[in-house]
Parts: sequence; structure tokens; C-alpha cells
Amino acid sequence: MTELKKLISNILLSGAAMALVFFVVSLFLPRYWQVSGKVVVFPSGKPISASQNLSSEVGNTAWIVNSDTFQKNNFGDFAADFAGATVVGNSSMVLVKFKAPQADIQKIEDLIVKIPSQVDEYARDLYDGSPFKYKMASDPEASANYVNPDLRKNSLWGFAVGAVLYFLFWLFAGSFFVAKKETVGTEEEMYPETVSFPTEAIPYEPAPEHMPMPEPMPEIVPETEKQPTPQVSSVPDNLPVAPASLAGGEEYHEPSDEEVKDRLNKLMRGEL
Repeated sequence: MTELKKLISNILLSGAAMALVFFVVSLFLPRYWQVSGKVVVFPSGKPISASQNLSSEVGNTAWIVNSDTFQKNNFGDFAADFAGATVVGNSSMVLVKFKAPQADIQKIEDLIVKIPSQVDEYARDLYDGSPFKYKMASDPEASANYVNPDLRKNSLWGFAVGAVLYFLFWLFAGSFFVAKKETVGTEEEMYPETVSFPTEAIPYEPAPEHMPMPEPMPEIVPETEKQPTPQVSSVPDNLPVAPASLAGGEEYHEPSDEEVKDRLNKLMRGEL
């Protein structure tokens, strides 16, 4: 949601900035005023069918004035300033409009006044007669203020251009950076460890003239395998052992405590 608000805000700012640029540029463009006049079409009375075809003739009159041939023959250098001729609603009048700089307003007004007679002459050759007549409804009029450049319209166009340009920039630039980021991530996965080399040159040190002799390594004497020390029994060798059988065929019996004490005493005195 935050990214969307940021995008909308940037679009509005870009549109406002471009609208201001268009507005300022429009202030230095040439200014034109609108000069217009109304031509009334009415039947001349001959033939009678002209009254019935009046609505069609009003449209034909607008078509005659808008034709390239009529403009070329009658408007001369002011043909580039011609803004068109249109039928006024459901009436029998044709509105003729020009856009001219302030210095040419009077010349354009004089030109408009001549249009009814010029259309009458053109229609006479077209219809082989004059079933209709043409007349100015009123004197030509010039607008109070200049109509071109249109500051409001140009500012709106500038806002639209700025908004579209920023949106396109965000669309394509965002896609480019995302693709670049994904590509870099893939390379890091393929090459997780990089070897860095020193950028500074390592100074060269010449070897000394007399190299010290290395000290001899001490001789390593292999350790001899230690022989296990025989365990000496604590029992004396001359301890008498009872025979398996006594003299006279008597079986061996377990000596009593008194007999053991007596035998030990004799052993200590050396009698045994």
C-alpha cells in the first residue's frame, strides 16, 4: 500500500511539473484572436422549390466555404488563418471563423464581409443561376481575449504528458532493475567465494649476499619399546605345600587355625 501511495504521489508531482512547463512555454507562444461572422442563406424566390431545399443549401454553403478551391481563390494569404465554417444549430446561418494575430484582426473582418458575394458567385456557376441569396447577419466580431494558445488546455496536456512519462519510466526502469537484481543473485549463487588479489604492487626486496646457514635439525632417536616388568610374587618359594596325599594313605584335610599358626611359627624360627 505504501508503494502504491508513493507511485501515485510521484505521478501527480511529475504531471504538475510538466503542466507548469507547458504553461510557461505557452506564455511565450504567438497569440491569436478569433474573428467570426455569420452568413444568412435565404431563397431568392426563383424557383419555388428553393424554399423547400433551404436547409440543404445551408449545409452546402458551409461545404463551399470549407472547400480548398474557394479558400485558394478568395482568402489568399489568410487561408492559413481560416478555422472553418459550420451551420449554426437548425438555423439558416453559417458561422465563419478565423484565427488571426491582433495586427490582422481588421483585415480578417474585411475579408469576412466579402464572403456572401463570393459564395453567391460560386453558387451561380454551380447551379446555373441564383436560387439562393447570401447576406451578413451582423458585422464580424473579434474575441475579447486571445484564444490561442489556450493556457488551460495546454496545462492539462502537460499534466497528462508528465504523468504518462513517469508511469512509463517506473514501468520499464522497475522491470530493468528487478531483472538485474535477479541476475546478480544468480551469479552470487554460482560463485559464492571470490578470490581477491592485491591491488597494490608488492615491493621487491633483493636477497642478502651471505645467506645464513640453517641450523641442523636435532637427531630424533626412536623410542625403544619398553619390555613389561615381570611381576614377582610375594609368596616365598620355600613355603611348604601340602602334598596331594599324606603318608600312610591318609586323605588331605583342611588344616585348622591352630595348625596354621603352629606351622607359621616354626617357619619363622627356621625349624621347617
